[in-house]
Amino acid sequence: MLNYDNYIALFNTGNDAALLERFFDDNVTFTGGHREYQGKAALKAFLDCVHDGVREVIRAQNVLQRDDLIFAEVDMDFVASKPRPHFTFGALQPGDILTVKFFAHYTVGTG
Repeated sequence: MLNYDNYIALFNTGNDAALLERFFDDNVTFTGGHREYQGKAALKAFLDCVHDGVREVIRAQNVLQRDDLIFAEVDMDFVASKPRPHFTFGALQPGDILTVKFFAHYTVGTG
C-alpha cells in the first residue's frame, strides 16, 4: 500500500524527477479539468511547466485510503520565485503565495 505521507514528503522537496521515478508507473494517466497526460514523460513536461519559478507544496487536509484508492482533500500552496503573469490560477510575482484547494483521486497500482 502506498504511504501517502511519504509521497507528500517527496513531492514537497520539489524533486519532480525523483517523485515520478518512485511513485509513478510508466503508464501513468494524469487528468485534471480539461487536461489529460499519458505517461511519465508527458506528466514530467506538465510539472516542469507548472513548477517553472513556482514551488508547489501539498498540505493534506483529509485523506481516505483503502486498498488501491486514495481520496485526498489538499491545499496546494504555490510559491512564486519569478514573475508568472499567466499562471493557471492567477498572476504571481516573486514572493507571492497562492493557495488552491483540490480534491484528488488516486488509483494506485499494486504491481
